Amino acid sequence: MDNALYLIPNFIGEFDQEYIPTRTIQKTYKIKHFIVEREKTARAFLKAIKHPTHQNDFVFVELDKHNNYVGFKMFFNEFIGENPIGVLSEAGLPAVADPGSEVAKYAHTKGVRVVPLAGSSSIFLALMASGMDGQSFKFNGYLPLDTRDRMLALKDMEIQSRRASQIFMETPYRNNQFLDFLIKNLQNDTKLCIAVDIEKEGKETIISKPISEWKPREIELHKKPCIFIIKG
Repeated sequence: MDNALYLIPNFIGEFDQEYIPTRTIQKTYKIKHFIVEREKTARAFLKAIKHPTHQNDFVFVELDKHNNYVGFKMFFNEFIGENPIGVLSEAGLPAVADPGSEVAKYAHTKGVRVVPLAGSSSIFLALMASGMDGQSFKFNGYLPLDTRDRMLALKDMEIQSRRASQIFMETPYRNNQFLDFLIKNLQNDTKLCIAVDIEKEGKETIISKPISEWKPREIELHKKPCIFIIKG
């Protein structure tokens, strides 16, 4: 296995290796050095896919934006000469709405091959199931916390949604209040999709309909991972 940087998708729902493609698992089995968001989550992932390496033999460094990601750069420079390195996100695809993009960018500056491995993304799975425009779309991340800025951001997204599907998220413990906010402030004919607990067996819920048909607290969203999509 060459000394490339491998972008490894984590689970987004069940911690079950059936949700990870066989090729991704086989490639990951050959990697012992990892750049991760959280070591605890990374170890749980490696255990779930039955990585043959003993847990004590893994080498990790966590991504830390507070030190301008200097730590991972030192780690990368030290080990990439003789070892492949894996990047593991907290959930889903590394570098897609994820700080793993910093690692991929750095690898390119060093002339190191970057290899994306296949896996699930809640963003793309929600879009697939939404029935909304999959040709033109934008991921917006989180809306601002400030009330006025949040309102302005939502209204701007609603205007943009006439041309392209607008995808966004909220902190899970605020999801119920956020749904109330969307129902109150979006136009009645704007379509809203809510995708909840994607790839959680028996719990996955994806509903797409106009705002006029949504009711506050229609579904329980508290502390559940959600993706929201609107289309005008």
